[in-house]
Amino acid sequence: MLQLKKTTRGPRATLFLIPFTVLAFLLFLPVRSSACTGVYVGAEASSDGTILLGKSNDTQGVYPNHVIVEESIGKADIAARLMPIDNAESVLAVVPETTYRYTCTPYMDYSIDRLNCGRDATVAANEKGVSMLISITAFTNQAALQADPLIDNGLTELTAADLVVCQSDSAQEAVETLAHILDLAGSSECNIAFIADQTEAWYVEIYTGYQYAAVKLPADKVCVFGNEFTLEYLSDYEESVTSPNLEKLAVDNGFAKYGENGELNLFETYSGSDMIISYSHRRTWIGHQLLAPSVYGDDYDPDFLYPLCFAPDQKVSLQDVMEVLRNRFEGTPYSPDETGRTDMRVIGSVVSMSVHITQTYPDLPTEMSVVTWESTGPALYGVFIPVSNDSLRISDAYSRNQPAGENCFDTAQYPWYTFKALNTLCMGKENYIPYGTPVRGYWHQAETDMIAGMNTVLQNAAAMTDAAEAAEYITDYCCSMQEQAFADAKELLNDVLWTQAENSNTLKNGRNPETHEILDELKPVPPVKINLDGSIYRSIPNIMDQASESN
Repeated sequence: MLQLKKTTRGPRATLFLIPFTVLAFLLFLPVRSSACTGVYVGAEASSDGTILLGKSNDTQGVYPNHVIVEESIGKADIAARLMPIDNAESVLAVVPETTYRYTCTPYMDYSIDRLNCGRDATVAANEKGVSMLISITAFTNQAALQADPLIDNGLTELTAADLVVCQSDSAQEAVETLAHILDLAGSSECNIAFIADQTEAWYVEIYTGYQYAAVKLPADKVCVFGNEFTLEYLSDYEESVTSPNLEKLAVDNGFAKYGENGELNLFETYSGSDMIISYSHRRTWIGHQLLAPSVYGDDYDPDFLYPLCFAPDQKVSLQDVMEVLRNRFEGTPYSPDETGRTDMRVIGSVVSMSVHITQTYPDLPTEMSVVTWESTGPALYGVFIPVSNDSLRISDAYSRNQPAGENCFDTAQYPWYTFKALNTLCMGKENYIPYGTPVRGYWHQAETDMIAGMNTVLQNAAAMTDAAEAAEYITDYCCSMQEQAFADAKELLNDVLWTQAENSNTLKNGRNPETHEILDELKPVPPVKINLDGSIYRSIPNIMDQASESN
């Protein structure tokens, strides 16, 4: 068995790569998240001073996920410290003896078995306040890929978040850890990642097998982009980390492109205008238009390179980001709901496997500084529920893991299926007004209340002197919101099904009430009636109750 050893750039322990040659011959077909959208809001651009990272995790199919807490790995547990680099688990990394507890949102066992793939932590946030989102597929030009091909058994979006977050105690270290893995093992995919802690956020573009660039994002700017690279000049950013041969490879192989200032233009070199397609680019435009309408107008320009970072017209809230990740080009000529178009790739879609936002508080204790707002299943007619990095556990519903081989679309047990079904029923030109609009309105108010409640709970917890009691207090609140959201989702699903069944009729036209003569106009479909009591989302647990329970 061959072991490759290389010292890390940062202060972390040695990384070993262990190829298992037998497993390397296994046929593996990964599922790539190829229609995702990324969002960043810096602390100085957000309405409450938090750092926001957001991403939709999209692909066609039924691949449920759940939410879990991964505990730190014990020093003596060698087997647990072997973590996969590649999807087939033919190359493993030995992570350091010190690892950190983190929350993440992996596939259920059913999905892993069905896809024969890695578990895809997707979004991870650890006890040191480090969070990472990956799996925004982007596209590199052929000249670069021919010069430095992707690696069959390299790092992938399904393995990266676990591997990086478990061993990083700062965003800088996480970037260095990711860079070191890429230097040593290479990448199987062209991808984009976000990494943040309480003081900074980083953006990473992975172009080829061994070429990448990471930049520290400005705190007063925002980003929104579809599946495309947009980073141009490193000099525009305060700090950067790049692969050692990023420029040399391009120069030696004749595809380097330089700007007027003589600096390597990363976009033109590794991607280029030929790689811009409206499938991705229109989502980049709408993000710019939503957050800075004074600069980026109503007209989509397929030839304009929308910048990676831009200044918003006004401070951006967490709910603003939620709505960006639900956007369907409303009010534009590209809206599939309003126009009936079927050729538009929007942000808010029924094919979202999950959608998530990490919110990092710069002024809270590190162990409770990150809240992951997770929409298990599509977010358009779903709800973002809170998961703190200080959570000791996840609610029974959201953590429940569907076993391999259980081929059942089970809306009674698993939130993912409930939200997938609810979104499917509410989607479409005929359905989004009578069904989707009331459902979306209900969840918007629930999210408004949970955001306020989570903030109060965190402030209460930060004032507690006992860290264990504070963690239990936060955990109880998050779990109660998760369980309530699942209960409400099942009620909403039943209400929509009932209303649709009650009004189902292949005869869409109205009739004269006296003669029953068929009229020219379509009969109106009544909106679904929502009778849920959403006041539970406004409730804040009493800190004294937590103290008495602990005693």
